[in-house]
Amino acid sequence: MSDRPDIHERVLSASSTGELMAIYDEWALAYEEDVAKTWGYHGPAAAIEQLINYVQPAGTSVLDAGCGTGLVGALLKNRGFADIHGIDYSAGMLAEATKKSIYSSLEQADMNRPLPLNSDIYDAVTCVGTFTGSHVKPEAFRELARVTKPGGILSCTVRTDYWEASNCRNLLIEMDVAGEVVIEEIRKEPYILSENSTCHLVLLRVC
Repeated sequence: MSDRPDIHERVLSASSTGELMAIYDEWALAYEEDVAKTWGYHGPAAAIEQLINYVQPAGTSVLDAGCGTGLVGALLKNRGFADIHGIDYSAGMLAEATKKSIYSSLEQADMNRPLPLNSDIYDAVTCVGTFTGSHVKPEAFRELARVTKPGGILSCTVRTDYWEASNCRNLLIEMDVAGEVVIEEIRKEPYILSENSTCHLVLLRVC
């Protein structure tokens, strides 16, 4: 018997993107109360603390990929970032993010497809909570790198069980060897405290 709440089980076991988005739309109003206040979701804070070791907030344009209700965006704003853009596939989550009035733009996008964004436009990209279960495939790292300026930084979490089950590690090594990115850091961090799960915190510099 799993100790995860039912809706989290449904998220992790969704069999299609459509099913997953329906769950997130249903969950949007209660999402932050559940993950941040009740479960102890550490991933967003870890990713932002990692990011600010490499970039200064002033004048930095950030894409919050898989922004959800804006948990990461709020942390970015609190650390002094002002030019924050968000993408997410869930209309319900984007509606909640809009209420925060912290994003310069918000756009609906499927991260398993080519992003509707120009290349080389962001100084930094965060992607927290999307590389997990039935969510976003590791190949999305290539699109995140594409929209990042040369020299820019990606700070992302990959849930540990997904890291071990997917080709994420091999893909990142391939991108590094090919000169697409430089792997600056990969380290294990607490992810959701209530379930004692961990994530791999990945920091890449785009070439």
